[in-house]
Parts: sequence; structure tokens; C-alpha cells
Amino acid sequence: MENSKKRIVILGAGFGGLKAALEISKELHRLCLRKFYEVVVIDRHSYQTYQPTLYEAATTSKETANYCDLHQIITFPISDIIAGHPIRMINDEISELDLIEGDIHLAHEGKYKFDYLVIAIGAETNYFDIPGLKENALPFKTFIDAITLRDKIIAAHSDGGAQIKIVIGGAGPTGVEFAGELQNWLCELNQEMKMACESKITLIGSPPIVLPGFLPKISALAEARLRRLKIEILTSEKIVAVENKKVLLESKKEIPYDILIWTGGVRSSGLMGSLPLKNEGGRVVVMGEMKCLPQTEDLKLYGRIYALGDAICVYDATTGKPVPMVARAAIEQAKVVAKNIIADIKYEQGLELMAKHIQFTPREYPYVIPIGGKYAIAKIGSFVFSGFPAWVFKGLIELFYISSIMPLGRTLKIWLKGLRIFIQNDRLG
Repeated sequence: MENSKKRIVILGAGFGGLKAALEISKELHRLCLRKFYEVVVIDRHSYQTYQPTLYEAATTSKETANYCDLHQIITFPISDIIAGHPIRMINDEISELDLIEGDIHLAHEGKYKFDYLVIAIGAETNYFDIPGLKENALPFKTFIDAITLRDKIIAAHSDGGAQIKIVIGGAGPTGVEFAGELQNWLCELNQEMKMACESKITLIGSPPIVLPGFLPKISALAEARLRRLKIEILTSEKIVAVENKKVLLESKKEIPYDILIWTGGVRSSGLMGSLPLKNEGGRVVVMGEMKCLPQTEDLKLYGRIYALGDAICVYDATTGKPVPMVARAAIEQAKVVAKNIIADIKYEQGLELMAKHIQFTPREYPYVIPIGGKYAIAKIGSFVFSGFPAWVFKGLIELFYISSIMPLGRTLKIWLKGLRIFIQNDRLG
């Protein structure tokens, strides 16, 4: 019976992938169809990383929280999340996807067949083929990246570096958030070593403003905050090459650095560009039902294939723009994918006369951009506010995201522990 089960395979255990797996498994249980279908999640990691708090991990002193403390509040074991649900977890690398024959080629477990596929692989760092960038810059996407960066900064200070020069490439949300928090922490480290706060942070972005794509008011508030923190801002400056200890700009300027951090962009997994699916810039194009489209109309794909999150490009019918790659959108897309797969299954099992699919409707989600200490900028609808109230709102958003994939009791335990650590870590200002 186990081998005759149809497989619903979800690639990627981010917020979107796990939400889809949980929703599908609950419905299969409710419909008493578990003996006919199995839900499988495949990811190379055994844990999920909550990326919005990585900047906190990279700037939390070892006295405030050790490695284990930070690991517990930023990475969540997938086995704990799916405990009690009929979901199988496979930790492996995906080496190839054969969407014509319906095979997933894994690095260690060989071929794995699917009947329904959900692609939720996520994104990877994009270096834009800038010479020397990947070799010299530290990425900032995983928990290990954050801890590595923290250790390098501490080591530089321990070596007597009162004037550490840190360059951050990319003036989007990640670069802005990290620059603000890092400046506060560097000054604190200097105070502990009885040195003046002389470390220098330079934030470089190619657009003419920080936080491009956000409201002008948001960008202006962010820039004013960064300047108050004495962070040097270089906008309309494109990095064209990186050498050891030196960043070269298109304007011919040369910016020296001791530590270079790259937050300048992400792209969907390299695996996506090789798939026989309609795509734009390596991101798979999906329609409102979140179903993938074949590269050509005459191409026959195996089974039913859906995609969500950072791996896809779905357009907002109102604005004509791609939906941003944010966790809230991925969670909403996951709900749509789950409902549509269950609709397919109900039709397949004769429970419905037709598959009643629903559409993903993009909307404007609230967001928060923390910029050093207990200060943030937030937007809810048309209302923009900043300072300590926005920082409090940031904590509530974090609580919402974690609770979307975990029971409330465990969510509160993790959230409260993180709140205790980050309150100690975040300086007022």
C-alpha cells in the first residue's frame, strides 16, 4: 500500500513550502485520504532559518547570547514543525529535476517520483558576475553567514582594530537594516575596549536612493536615520570590481575595506533556469492558480506542477508589477497551492465533479524596516510610522510568521526567548 500511494512532493522547507505541506496534510487527514497520498518535503537542511533576524544574530555579543541560544531562536528544526503530521522529510540535495518523466534526482537517495510537485526552492545570493565579488565578500543569507560575520568583526577588534572599515554592498532592506544595527554594535565594542567609536561603515547602492522601490517617504526616513548613525551612504554608485581590501566603483572611486558584506541581490536557484518551464530571468512564471506553465504549448509535463515563493514570478494584475519576494506573499501563495492540489485530489477521487481552483490575489502587505537599536520604520496600508512603536510592531510581525508554521505554545516560547535576547542587544536610540 505504501508504494502505491501518490506522492505530493514539496521542494524547499521555507515558510511557503512548509505552510503548503501542513495545509495539504491536514486536508488529507480530514478527507480520510492518507492511505492514498503521502506528503514529502525535500530540503538540504534539517532546519528552517528565519532570515529577518539574521542581522540581530550577527550583532549580538557573545556575552548576551551564545551560538546555541541564537541557533534556537533563528533556526527551527523541521522535525519539530511537522511532528504529529503525516509528512515525510528528506534531507538531500536536488541534483536534477526531470519534469517530463516526473523524476527528482537526489544527490544521495537517487531518483524520486512525484505525482504532484510544489517548487518552493527559494533564492540564492546573486553576485551579478562582478569580478572578485564572490571571492572577497561575505554573503548574508544563512545563520552560518551571520555567525561567521560576527566572529570576523570580534576578531578584528581583538586584534586592536579601533578603526575597522566595513563596506556593505546593496542599499535595499537587508543592507539598510544591517548597517544600522552594526554601527550601534561597533560603537559598543569600542566602548568595551575603552576606544573611541571610530569604525566606519559605508553603504553602497547603485540606485539614486536607499530602499529603492519603497515609498519616497520611507526612503527619506531611512536615509535620515542612517546619517544620524554616522553611516556613509554612497548612492548612484555601481560596484564594477572587487580586489583584496578595495572596492572599485564605476565612477572610478576606490573604497578601502577590512570587511566587505554583500547584500546586493538574490536570484532564484540556478536549478530553475534549466527547467522546461516558462520563466523570466530564471524565475518560473505562474498564473493565478500558482500552476507552472510549460516552456512551449506542445510540451507535455508530468503530473501537476505548482510553484511559489522566491522561485516564481507572478504579476499583480492591478499594478502590472511582479509580486515582491517576501515571506507573507509566500505564505498566502502556499494556501492557494494547497487548496488547488486538494481540489485536484477531490476531483481525482470522485469527491467533486470538477476541480474548483482558486486564484492568488496579490495585495499590499504591512512591512517593517528596523534601522539600529529600538528604532524601525513601518507601513500598514497608507499609514507610515517610525521609532519605538514601529520596533514593537516588528516583534508582532515576527510572532505572526513563526505562528504560521508552528503551534502557538512553541511559537511563544521561541518568540519570548528571542525578545529577551534582542531587547538586551538593541540599544535605545
